[in-house]
Amino acid sequence: MEKRDYLEREIEKMRAVIQKIFGLRVDKPEEARELISTEMNLYFHVSPPSLNTMSDDEFVQYILPLKIYALNFLGDLLFASVDLEKPLSTTDKESLRRVLIIWDTWELKTKTLDWEKLALKQKIKDLLSPSESV
Repeated sequence: MEKRDYLEREIEKMRAVIQKIFGLRVDKPEEARELISTEMNLYFHVSPPSLNTMSDDEFVQYILPLKIYALNFLGDLLFASVDLEKPLSTTDKESLRRVLIIWDTWELKTKTLDWEKLALKQKIKDLLSPSESV
């Protein structure tokens, strides 16, 4: 029971962080990027740039052992790091490709289809050129 309570508290903290990031992105984008970097270092001991420099195989090997809630949080953090309303840089596109890999892995692990993310995945795929989509 204590383990379940602990996990629920951690998930709530993660949700609060994601909400804060989306709130900061509008007025304080630099602060949002800093928070994303801090959270990735804290929870995953990795920085956004280092994730983007991994090969696809290395990246998949990195995310496979993650627990479902951590996988979801990592995908949300990476997704929050890209502003879809602005022109996408090469780094943004790579981050979005990673997001698609994470969300697909989450669906496979949970055997669940997230309808909200399904629409976001399609939007991401539309933004990426056909040669860059997963």
